[in-house]
Amino acid sequence: MRAALAIETTAAVFGMLGAALLASAVHPGLGFAAFLVSNVGWLVFSAGHGHWRLFAQQCVFLVTSIVGLWNWWLAPLFA
Repeated sequence: MRAALAIETTAAVFGMLGAALLASAVHPGLGFAAFLVSNVGWLVFSAGHGHWRLFAQQCVFLVTSIVGLWNWWLAPLFA
């Protein structure tokens, strides 16, 4: 039970951090990286508790986080 609480708390904190970083426009790539951590946390939490609609939502959000990381952080390295 403590592990679930830790995962839930970490996922929530990194989700809020990602939103704040993205909104600040200081470095959107860091916001997407924080969202990625949050997405993985919510995937683990939702799968462990059978929250399949939340799991599906986080699968989509995980893809958008990866696309955001690519656009803001990784693609420029290859340009």
